[in-house]
Amino acid sequence: MKNYLYSLVLLAVLSCQSSNTENQETLVPNLILNDVLACKDLAGLQAQYGAESLVADTSWILNEDTLRGSILYPNTNKQAYIMYHQGQILDVSVLGKQSLWKTNSGLYLGLKMLDVEKLNQKNFTVSGFNWVNGGMVVSWEGGKLGGDNLTHVVQFSNAENKHEGLSDMEYSQISGEAEFDIRHPLIQKLNPRLDQLAIVKPYVPTKSEGQSMGTHITKTQIPKSKKKP
Repeated sequence: MKNYLYSLVLLAVLSCQSSNTENQETLVPNLILNDVLACKDLAGLQAQYGAESLVADTSWILNEDTLRGSILYPNTNKQAYIMYHQGQILDVSVLGKQSLWKTNSGLYLGLKMLDVEKLNQKNFTVSGFNWVNGGMVVSWEGGKLGGDNLTHVVQFSNAENKHEGLSDMEYSQISGEAEFDIRHPLIQKLNPRLDQLAIVKPYVPTKSEGQSMGTHITKTQIPKSKKKP
């Protein structure tokens, strides 16, 4: 779970920002996201994709956290977000309805949850919907997408929080800060689309970085206790 922390924070930031990458035409992903991760650092990105294709140095601010990274092919259907740690690429993210990027494992934006289950070759667990980390994969449950060499961080249909096919009452039953097996009948009926995707190199934060991320998670996910009158 430690490998997820930085990407969870980054995806939370990016999901609050508007994207200009949508296209009315259906895109067929033909670029490999793993190739971006393999560039290792900014110099590698510039050599592979050209300096003119990058916003090399930008930052995203979330509470007391400032995350630094790059944007590849900004404002296009090839847009990808890249974050570094100590100068090395840590993860690569895409978000929205569709993109020209896919992973070597077959994941891409817009893919239905039941198709992701086939790629994982096993059921998996997601957080409840309708909050900032709603629809996030909590555990791949030992499936193919949970390998040790690369972490797949995936979130389903939380950006627009749509729940076509379910009543508000039904949707409330799979919402909130809880965990659900995707074999839950209402989740199977919803079958949401993948709308946020990151691939992450395994990484254990330093003590100070862990404390900072822990503080953020506490503030955003743990409700304040009510004082007794």
